[in-house]
Amino acid sequence: MNILTNETTKTSDYFSRYNGISQYYNKHDKKYQLALKAWLKKDFESVPYVVEEGDTFDYIALKFYNNPTYYWLICDANNIINPMKEPEKGDILSIPSLGSSIQFETY
Repeated sequence: MNILTNETTKTSDYFSRYNGISQYYNKHDKKYQLALKAWLKKDFESVPYVVEEGDTFDYIALKFYNNPTYYWLICDANNIINPMKEPEKGDILSIPSLGSSIQFETY
């Protein structure tokens, strides 16, 4: 029995690399999940970052990369599907180094 049903296309009013990607309803987890075929490989160079009160992924990207549009890189590195959900204070995120060899692995 297939646990992934109801394929739809993800769209939103905000800019996101996830727009236009198929999503499925997972009957086991009872939530929608994106049909991503690639994530960042986990062997990239990174620095740990402890989330502070009020941090958002685009703000963290601005701190580290001087460019808030790189929020997706932080989300991918930490397997975060919904970049609009603010990270919790005290969470530890891996911030990829842009100087490292960043590669994707496919599933």
